[in-house]
Parts: sequence; structure tokens; C-alpha cells
Amino acid sequence: MRLERNGFIPDLQRWFRAYVGYMESLDYSKNTVELYSSVIEEFIEYSREFQDEMEMRDINTLYITSFLVYMEKRAIKRSRKKLKRGELSKSSKKTYLKAVKGFLIFISDNNSDSFTFEKIFDKIRFREQKAEEHMEYLSDEEVERLLRVVEEEKRYYGRYDNYRNALLMKLMLYGGLRISEALNLTLADFSLLPEGVYRIKVQGKGSRDQFAYVDSEKIKEELFYFEHRISPTTPIMKTNRGKVLARQNAFTIARRLYRKAGITKQGLHLLRHTFAMRLAKRGVDVLVIKKALRHASINSTMVYARAEEGDIVRVLKER
Repeated sequence: MRLERNGFIPDLQRWFRAYVGYMESLDYSKNTVELYSSVIEEFIEYSREFQDEMEMRDINTLYITSFLVYMEKRAIKRSRKKLKRGELSKSSKKTYLKAVKGFLIFISDNNSDSFTFEKIFDKIRFREQKAEEHMEYLSDEEVERLLRVVEEEKRYYGRYDNYRNALLMKLMLYGGLRISEALNLTLADFSLLPEGVYRIKVQGKGSRDQFAYVDSEKIKEELFYFEHRISPTTPIMKTNRGKVLARQNAFTIARRLYRKAGITKQGLHLLRHTFAMRLAKRGVDVLVIKKALRHASINSTMVYARAEEGDIVRVLKER
């Protein structure tokens, strides 16, 4: 394909269509395709302001960093509350950068003009923090308050969505499930082991089947409720219209529950961090935590061991 043909925006759209086809042909996960597509659509929308003065060859480092600033301003504008320090989170910026870089590298590898964008990313660096400096998780008291809220809503209202919300929170809090894993579960994915623990088949990263584990006592009431209302192959995390709950709606539900429980921390991954930290604080071997979290690398799990070490140091320094 020629790098340029019909003008800046039409060229971006032409390459975007090709890139989506490329990702789908290589079996990128549905979540990855959707996420990257939404970022690139934002990138094209941002580029419309410059369509009369830009060409594909004009995209440079400053253009990319300006796009990140644009995304930050949009996030602040859309948010009901100001973001912490008025900034977009570093992880979000990295995700946006990764999506745009993947798109432009694809163009570099496939244009017949041998034009490359690779060098424009060489000088874009984020200041790295140690993971334990910014990891958030719920305290035992916050966990108690959150569970009290979901149980109260379940008992008071007794609707399908209340039981769904309770199960969603508990699967992440007691089993360390990722939100993408929890949203796609059916009753058929749960099997009760003789030890009184549910083994849950989840589709992990790379669409691989893996297993998570949850004490049956923690979720038996919710599963009993669903067993009498849906078939084994019906998605549990469905809306009133029968569709699978969208990730963004799950974030909204969690934010409401946190607020009701008096918790100012945000995000669903917070619950997975809490699961891991509670294991670490009990002295569970890091290899067991790795297995429970279904991490591919022990390096991903060691962050919880380091955070626990920080707790020990603080205790020893107290007088």
C-alpha cells in the first residue's frame, strides 16, 4: 500500500481499516482489538484539526506527545471529579502510546514507500516509579465496608443485578479474577472440589483457559440464586436486556459501591491487588500467589512481596 494517497484523514482511515484486519487475522483478543481501535479512532479524531496542514510523513514525536495531552484534557472534561493532580494516569498514557505505536509501526512495515515512524518513539519516556510506590489496595476495614454494602443491597432489593454485582465483587476480591475474566463466566465454568473450593475456568490473557479458585462459602449464596434462574451456559454477568455487562458499566457499578461504602480509591483492578496483598500479608509463598493470580512471570508477582517488605520496614522503624 502507498503511504499517502487521498489526504491525511482518508489515509489514516485507510490504514486503520487495514490494521484492524491485521489484528483480527492474528487472533488478537477481542478486548485488545476494541481497546486499540478506540484509541486509534481518538487519534484520527484529534488529527482532523490538522487535516489541511498535515500529511502522514509529518507525524513526529511532538505530534504524538500532543495527542497524549489531548487525551488527558478529554479525560478531565469527561470526568465528574477532577483526576488526581489533574492528570491522566500513567498506565492510561502508556496504553494510548502503545496502541498508536503499534498502528504506526504496522504502517512502517507495510507501506510500499519504505517510510518508517519507528524513530519518533525513541525519545518518549515516562518516569518510572517502583510498583510498590503507587499500588493501591483495600484495607481490611474497607473490605468489610464494601462487603456490607453489597450484602445490604442484595438483601434489601433482591434483584438479579444485586446478586450479579455481589458475585462480581467477590470473585475479584476472593479469587483475584481480572474484570475481563469475570464478565464472561457461566455457571458451567464453576466446579466444586472435594475441599469445598470452586475451581473456575477462566479465559486468561492470550485466550488461554486457566483456573481461578474461590472458597465456596464466600459465593455459594449467589451461585444458588443463579442456578435457579439461568441455564448453565448463560452469561452470569448480564444486563436486564440479556447482554453481557460492558467493562465500562462494571467500572460504574464499582464506583457507586465504593462511594456508598465510603471508599475513595477507584478501579476494579484494586480488588485483584487486594486479593494478592492479603495473601502476601498472611505469609503465603510467592509461587502460590503467582499461581493464584495466573501470572506468566514471577516478576509480576514479586511486586506484592516487595510491598510486603515495605510494610515490615515501616513497622521496624516505628518507635
